[in-house]
Amino acid sequence: MAILEPFALGIGLMLSYVYDYTASYGYSIVILTIIINVIIFPLTLRQTRSTKRMQDAQTDIKKLQKEHKDNKEELNKAMAAMYKEKGINPLGCILPLLVQMPIWFALFRVLQNPQRFIPSSSNLSNSLSDSTNLKFFNMDLQISPSEVLEWLDRVPYLVLILLVVLTALYQTTQIQKKTGKNDNPQAQQMQMIGKVMPIFFGFISWTLPTGLVVYFLTGNIFRIGQQALIVKLDDNETNKKEQKNEENEEKQQKPVQEDSRKNRKKRRRK
Repeated sequence: MAILEPFALGIGLMLSYVYDYTASYGYSIVILTIIINVIIFPLTLRQTRSTKRMQDAQTDIKKLQKEHKDNKEELNKAMAAMYKEKGINPLGCILPLLVQMPIWFALFRVLQNPQRFIPSSSNLSNSLSDSTNLKFFNMDLQISPSEVLEWLDRVPYLVLILLVVLTALYQTTQIQKKTGKNDNPQAQQMQMIGKVMPIFFGFISWTLPTGLVVYFLTGNIFRIGQQALIVKLDDNETNKKEQKNEENEEKQQKPVQEDSRKNRKKRRRK
């Protein structure tokens, strides 16, 4: 696709530039992944907060379901109003995936045919002529795991794919709470997507260039750390707000208590 050419050329240039410093094809992909995830961090931040708000709102969602159990139209209106009030986007976790799709396809083209997109004068271009220079934990990053014939040689590739699936599963459940069964169709849809996507990535990783699988794993690990940090910061902010509200309530109650004491003293004097 012609629309992916600028993405592929840009990724090829960045990859060759990083390779000049690392002299490792695998670590160059890891660093490139981190750079890309830093660039799309605002989307990840929005996704994580939207997902967390959805989990925090489960109690309110269940109340609305009970109130409007016989009227789906009113339930949908009430849910939409609550989502707007709490700043929840039920499809918020899909947006970062859609944004990354051109990057994945462009990176796939780069790793599938690197000589076309990597500058011919770069060190990486020279190293590509000898695949032994591009080994990463005994894996050839230019080929897919399905192309490896010997089962013993497939072990590191299979471990890599397994790690992709496990980290993706953990990432989707990282900020979920034990809310029990949820009858909300949108929530059920998002939970189903969260379960299917890790399996999907594991399945396609079998036929993709191993370098792209390294990209998947690095991205999963990086986003797990991002989500943990975002949740911690949001929880701290929420605790500070609650503490401040409690202090304000105490300040408001003190004058009332003092007036009550003064009135009691006056009655005693009388």
